[in-house]
Amino acid sequence: MNLAKILDKLSKKITSEIAASNNGVAVSIELTNVATLNDGDEFLQEKSSMILSLVNIEEDKTLKNQNLYKEYSGNGNSIEKYKKPSQNLILSLLFTSYNKNQNKYAEGLDKLEYIIRCLQHNNVYYYDDTTLFEQTEVSENQAKTLNKIILDLVSLKSDQLNQMWSYLGSRYMPSVLYSMRMIRVQNENNLPTDPIIDKAKIQLWTNDKSDITGEIESNSFLLE
Repeated sequence: MNLAKILDKLSKKITSEIAASNNGVAVSIELTNVATLNDGDEFLQEKSSMILSLVNIEEDKTLKNQNLYKEYSGNGNSIEKYKKPSQNLILSLLFTSYNKNQNKYAEGLDKLEYIIRCLQHNNVYYYDDTTLFEQTEVSENQAKTLNKIILDLVSLKSDQLNQMWSYLGSRYMPSVLYSMRMIRVQNENNLPTDPIIDKAKIQLWTNDKSDITGEIESNSFLLE
């Protein structure tokens, strides 16, 4: 599943969760660049909606040092290794309350609160190539084969908030920022497989190993 699909699935997932837990409350979340609203909002389906924007992408340095090898499973006699370790990204997601009609300003604040409540209740999701799953829908065994995302609320100070909206080129609108961690980006083109070491040979020498008369013992062992 690519990045655009993940964000689209996430917005729809949040919308359905809000409706299910709040007696059918409808919250429309549109995936678009909030900075483009300065040029007009003709492209929006609704003039009173929540805008989901991707405002930054960075690499998760805490997960930089990874094993070059895939986890071995099965009955084969070889292991696979990647060309390079996978990259884990941190995405900054901005939920913004946009209202063309100023009379719906308070309604927009309510919708923003619904999103905060939803992600406080469930901020962990799993996904594969087609589907985004809630944490409660995934078994322990399934979790080992799926990719995982975690959403954390980011609290910005006044100067940071001013800086963010300045580079977005817009005036402040009621909004909330989340960091979404552990988006795995991996090229699945593997190197040729290498055989697993299943046999070892041990030789013991008194002094110089080039002197065959000094060999004490030589034996081979099968590794289980």
